[in-house]
Amino acid sequence: MALFSRDRRPIEDLIRKANSVFEKFSSDDEYLESAVRPLLVELCVAVKADEFRTVDELEAVAAPLRSMPPVTAAFCAASVLHTGGRVLAKEPLGESLTHFIATAGMAGAWKAVTLVEGRQSVHNLISSLDVLWRYEPSPYREFDHAQTVYVSGHLALGLGLDHDTLASRWRQALRLLAEADPTAARSAAERDKLAHTKRHLEQEWRAQLASLSATS
Repeated sequence: MALFSRDRRPIEDLIRKANSVFEKFSSDDEYLESAVRPLLVELCVAVKADEFRTVDELEAVAAPLRSMPPVTAAFCAASVLHTGGRVLAKEPLGESLTHFIATAGMAGAWKAVTLVEGRQSVHNLISSLDVLWRYEPSPYREFDHAQTVYVSGHLALGLGLDHDTLASRWRQALRLLAEADPTAARSAAERDKLAHTKRHLEQEWRAQLASLSATS
């Protein structure tokens, strides 16, 4: 008796399993140990064995992150990458997989900034953002690093930190943004888009920093 049907490959079962683990995500330590870690082991084995044949298959692993609530998507993606992202990223296919997970999680994280409530959730979102940008491809990694530092200043106010801390984080964000290189993007359209984004953010952040200094 065949272990797998002719119409279905083992990788398709693994994708379904990954989707289920993401959809049922819980930040409880018990869930991370019982569901997330075993899944990551299976994904690592599949990546090393070159069982993923197409980009679509890699992207399908992260599909639930794009449709779940933004806060959950951010926490889930960050937890997965924090737990096994470095091991996965050592392999070319694994690096592509971590990029898909990070990108989907980051999209949720930016939406979550205006939705997150409660000190612990704010703290978790800041921590999630700090994990996610590290797994994005350059130059998006550098742009999102700068934006993570910038928005963490806003979020830090909810943790009771003062305006000096906010000003310090905004100055750091501006320094990081200055180092982001739009010319590293692969297409002319993306280079133009990132250059425009960089100019816009620099102007906006400098104006906000000046306004903050004037009122402090």
